Amino acid sequence: MDNTEEQQVERLKEFWKEHGKGIVAGVVIGFGLFYGWRYYDQHTLETQERASANYEQLTSGLSEGSENAVLEAQNFVSENPGNVYAQLVAFQLAQHAAERTDLATAVTVLQSVVDNADDENMSALASIRLARVLIAQEQLDTALSLVQKPLPEAYAGFAAELEGDILAEQGNTEEARAAYERALQAGESLTPALQMKLNSLAKS
Repeated sequence: MDNTEEQQVERLKEFWKEHGKGIVAGVVIGFGLFYGWRYYDQHTLETQERASANYEQLTSGLSEGSENAVLEAQNFVSENPGNVYAQLVAFQLAQHAAERTDLATAVTVLQSVVDNADDENMSALASIRLARVLIAQEQLDTALSLVQKPLPEAYAGFAAELEGDILAEQGNTEEARAAYERALQAGESLTPALQMKLNSLAKS
């Protein structure tokens, strides 16, 4: 996984660590003022606090290689698909699983983020990482559909490079070259091999 993607994940983690409770509190207060739902206020804050605590515990367990960490993380993600903390756990679980060649688990948890994330950046990053895993599984058509869908500008370069990889693997040289050129034009710090890939196609 390249450094720029890791930086995107870290930025998402830091944002929610610093502002998550405040955002939730603001939403809850807004609902409370409009509807007078005091119960909703308290219940939602407590739920989010529990999710935050679970996030800290599960990510630590995955990092430390805890015996039950994977199963607990899987359960947390599946039981809380729309919760941002569960989605952050999903990223770490997917990386943990992929490093151990458990690609099926990586696909499942990343697909959950793609399907359920309200934040377009979270969903886009999950799409990019899911496409990488699907390429490893040789599910090229499914991976291609992920990187060809509209994504936020910050992820356009990553998506274009992966699109080029898939098209080149499928033998679509001209389309692959165009995708690599779009990736270069995106101005992102992509993989060092990008220019080499493009040069290779130019010589073929």
